[in-house]
Amino acid sequence: MAKLVVILNGAMAGNHFIDKGRITIGRRAGNDIHLDDPGVSKEHAVIQTVGNDHIFEDLGSTNGSTLNGSRIAKHILQNGDVIDMGAYQLKYANIKANPEMDYDRTMMIHAVDRKIGAVPLSAGRDASHASVSTARSSLRASFPLGEVRGIKGEFAGQTIELERPLKTFGTAGGQVAVIMRRPPGYFITHVEGNKAARVNGQAIGSEPHTLQEGDVIEVGQEKLEFFLK
Repeated sequence: MAKLVVILNGAMAGNHFIDKGRITIGRRAGNDIHLDDPGVSKEHAVIQTVGNDHIFEDLGSTNGSTLNGSRIAKHILQNGDVIDMGAYQLKYANIKANPEMDYDRTMMIHAVDRKIGAVPLSAGRDASHASVSTARSSLRASFPLGEVRGIKGEFAGQTIELERPLKTFGTAGGQVAVIMRRPPGYFITHVEGNKAARVNGQAIGSEPHTLQEGDVIEVGQEKLEFFLK
């Protein structure tokens, strides 16, 4: 099971297993991980489980979050990642890896979508950027680009291209799902909420669900139709 090792002033201050779908982090005592430091916001960040992966997201905190030395807003965590918040460090440990997701992680760390665009993991990795660009070109050649058309909700009347490896839909704190782009095709996965998203009227469950041309997706107040270009 994945866990976060909390470090303060170079010494381990605790272990927290990621044993549920949403882990809250902040200065407020009610958070799953309580970090008592003025540099940490009351509700600083969350970690959400998506399949076998964990997504870290800063909640617009005052002082922000850094990962491996670079400021981030949203990131697919990888074994050994170190997150800095105020005086604390959180080290992510997860020795289990899903081989079919390794290709996606290479791209997603540079293109995790937050509706306002991608957030870079770090600067100064030109070689890595080049390999990501090559991987993305290969991916596009292997299967058609997908898109969703809004039927109702926030995206009603809009067409959204799913050119990034991960796109989030729904409302934070309510019902949230992500559409992931993998080499075999597109998948939708439940992230947050008591009820999973629905595809063609059927709940998708907790495992990634393969999307087909013409599928109708319902998540939160949004209703979307999936197409391949």
